[in-house]
Amino acid sequence: MKIFRGFHHPGIAGACALTIGNFDGVHRGHQAMLALLNSEAAHRGVESCVLTFEPHPRDYFAGVHHKPDLAPARIGTLRDKLTELARCGVQQTVVLPFDAKLAAQSPEAFIDEVLLQGLGAKYVLVGDDFRFGRQRAGDYAMLDAAGQAKGFDVARMNSYEVHGL
Repeated sequence: MKIFRGFHHPGIAGACALTIGNFDGVHRGHQAMLALLNSEAAHRGVESCVLTFEPHPRDYFAGVHHKPDLAPARIGTLRDKLTELARCGVQQTVVLPFDAKLAAQSPEAFIDEVLLQGLGAKYVLVGDDFRFGRQRAGDYAMLDAAGQAKGFDVARMNSYEVHGL
């Protein structure tokens, strides 16, 4: 698996099937999502790509607001996450620094600058609770409408449940 910090690097795929998230622990739901992502990437002839963030956005906001108790407990390290993503067959992972600039970015700018210009997304798979952009203003409906207007496919995967959990 190729790993990039940011998306301005030679060697990053020019087109991809993408999913976005923190993927802490890479549990069964994540594994099902990554299997679907890999299948869609193969079907479209592009690389599978995970976009993740470091620090976790909630870690960032906990620091900004001086409320460390708001930071989520981590199941694993970034290295653990990357190892698990590679084990699941992901072809490239892009780790974006979650900082003030990214936190302030509008959903529309995130779509244009990160998903399209930065990563060349042709297919975007998100979870059923996916939110993005400044103040979490972007949602699946906005992403799907942008996909229809700008020529990329969007899919949503419902939460994965095992034995009622």
